[in-house]
Amino acid sequence: MKSLPRNMTGRLAVFSICGKNRYWLRRNLTGGDRRHVLWIMMNPSRASETVNDATTTMTTNISRRHGYDVHGVVNLSAVIEADSTKLTAMDGAADRLNDQAISRALSWIRRQHGDVVIAWGASRHLKQREAQVLSQLRRQNLLCLGHNRDGSPKFPRGIRRDVELKPFTR
Repeated sequence: MKSLPRNMTGRLAVFSICGKNRYWLRRNLTGGDRRHVLWIMMNPSRASETVNDATTTMTTNISRRHGYDVHGVVNLSAVIEADSTKLTAMDGAADRLNDQAISRALSWIRRQHGDVVIAWGASRHLKQREAQVLSQLRRQNLLCLGHNRDGSPKFPRGIRRDVELKPFTR
């Protein structure tokens, strides 16, 4: 794939031709179209247009419980890998299409007057990528599931089901 589809955010999912990267995932949660949320996490695992994985199930449930109608997801790294400890710093660096996907997703969520939840967890490998994405979000009010000891936003796995979204403080 040389470029992303023009209307990336209108699709349920956008993958690379080889299927090793996922750039976008969307779930319509209620049939409504009033409240939108964008999640930015570390990297995709197995969720597709029609299949959820454990993380997607958890984040869609949290989104639904907080009253959102549409749930979008982009990641620091587009590499599909269920075990995030296998990621390297290179997996989050210099992926032009992933940068474009994040930029388009942020434009989409701003047009929808929606919320952004960051939930990439404490990564030793993607710290530089984290800083790059946070700089794109400097004017955005951010939500999270809580903070890890290092100040990073908590990842959904292992979070209680009744967790409340809270402001992310830098």
